[in-house]
Amino acid sequence: MLFFSFGRCFFLLYHIIPISKLPLLETLKSFPYGLILDISFSSYITVLIAFILPVFLLFKIKEALILKLIIYYTAFWIIIISFIFIVDAELFTFWGFRLDNTIFRYLGTPAEMLGTTTSSPLWFLIPFFILISYLGIILFIKFNRSYSFTYLKIWQIPFAFFLTAVLILPIRGGFQQIPNNESVAYYSTIPLLNQAALNPAWTLARSVIEQNGPGMEHYSFFDSTKAQTLFQQQLSTYSSIDTIPLKNTRPNIIVIIWESLTSKVLNDTVTPGLNQLKNQGIYFSNMYASGDRSDKGLVAILSAYPAQPDYSIMTEPGKSRKLPFITQQLKSAGYHTGYLYGGELEFANMRSYMNYNGFDEILGKSDFPKETWGAKWGAHDQFTFNRLLERVNEQSQKKNPFFYTLFTLSSHEPFDVPGKPALEGKSKSVQFKNSHHYADSCFTDFISKAQKETWWDNTWIIVVGDHGHILPGNEYAVHSPDEFHIPMVWLGGALTKQQEITKTYSQINIAPTIANYLHLNPSPFSFSKPIYLSDTTKSMAWYSFNDGYGSLHDKNHFFIYGLNYERIIFKKGLFSNLEVDESKAFLQVLMEDFYQK
Repeated sequence: MLFFSFGRCFFLLYHIIPISKLPLLETLKSFPYGLILDISFSSYITVLIAFILPVFLLFKIKEALILKLIIYYTAFWIIIISFIFIVDAELFTFWGFRLDNTIFRYLGTPAEMLGTTTSSPLWFLIPFFILISYLGIILFIKFNRSYSFTYLKIWQIPFAFFLTAVLILPIRGGFQQIPNNESVAYYSTIPLLNQAALNPAWTLARSVIEQNGPGMEHYSFFDSTKAQTLFQQQLSTYSSIDTIPLKNTRPNIIVIIWESLTSKVLNDTVTPGLNQLKNQGIYFSNMYASGDRSDKGLVAILSAYPAQPDYSIMTEPGKSRKLPFITQQLKSAGYHTGYLYGGELEFANMRSYMNYNGFDEILGKSDFPKETWGAKWGAHDQFTFNRLLERVNEQSQKKNPFFYTLFTLSSHEPFDVPGKPALEGKSKSVQFKNSHHYADSCFTDFISKAQKETWWDNTWIIVVGDHGHILPGNEYAVHSPDEFHIPMVWLGGALTKQQEITKTYSQINIAPTIANYLHLNPSPFSFSKPIYLSDTTKSMAWYSFNDGYGSLHDKNHFFIYGLNYERIIFKKGLFSNLEVDESKAFLQVLMEDFYQK
């Protein structure tokens, strides 16, 4: 219990910059409110010792051996929990929620996980992990020396086991029907303090025990019929009258999915190339990512399937194979298709998802020479863009049109890019900007070369971020719209107009738009409608994060709903009760569909 209190102190100090701006008394309340989950997990790890100790005392096992057993067992947990403390504190900066089984989705690609962690202050975290583990064990050994035991008689054993069974009460939080969940620690109107009150070991254990996350009851607001009615009602507000901005219905298509392309870096300093090129095509200035991770963004773009709050459908091949895929429609229409990524295709089950898409060719890290690889992730962006140009030039010599998707890499943590940095400084924000400046130079070079090729005049290029980012600017993830705000730019000789679109759209609108403009079938993408450039009706975007979602008209008119709070936790502008109900219905229908797959 004392160790968990120390862990809470560490979390608060690790995030001292945002914490220092909050009321001290309100912050200190995180300790008493966090006790319920502290007690719960302490009881979890006590159960095993409490169960075997009566047996040892019945058979009169030597006291010294029992003491050693307890020391070794407790030392094991001190080391595990110390590791949880440091991993949780650092990941919270980017995720905005305490540690859970999300981390296990990426265990299959340890090199990528290592690449991400190298942007963390390992010089501090690793020595600190060793220090608190050592001190914790030493202090417990001193405390443990005061233990003494009384050997039991056989008639006392049932009572001893009864006391062990009683631990179920603190584990589940009492006699109430619903056992402990994160809500029991929520006490403040300030989300950061509610997160501080949580126990990361408990949140991790809960998510592992529950396997894939919460049950459907976590997302149910209405009966299914009403939810469907509300869901269909919001989709029906879209117009369907438009002039297609393409020269023909069979253009070549290139989708460039730009890692962490937040609208906050779209300027002449960080991304001068894209910032200029956006004026040569169609620029969507109110575009939003569906989720906060790459695996969620890829599915939102290629399958028009919204990100789920506590899940990632890409990591579950049994479900992801049942998604609709724009790639399959294009293949049926005669397109040659290809997917290029400089990193590991095994990351988050990416390879299986791309196979389900039906791409004719799928290129990953192993398809690039080792001399093109960076120190952490894989091939630098300049080499993936060069490979894309080679593949497109070769394919353009054939009769059928092509569809290529390129997923960039270099702007992912740890922002490992070649060459001299464009901006001076060593902060994470500066490194982040420099990585985008490099990615922008690779992209701009590709476009300048592509414009000289014969296939340019019949090519539609879509540039969009896979998700936004807390950087630059935010100190930790708060799930505000600016963290999900991404640019989308359409370029290419196949376009017939230049325009800025200020209406709000989401990544999930991309796939049905491609299908609609090419006279294919947008109906399988049931969670969104095509983009209509001339449409002036009111529009909204919906995004999700762990244990919550956001619904917005634009960055000045939105609300954020917390599933653990069971209410709106932040809003700006006015929303009707109907709009709130429609957003809940969107989540409910999405999760009903997810569970049924």
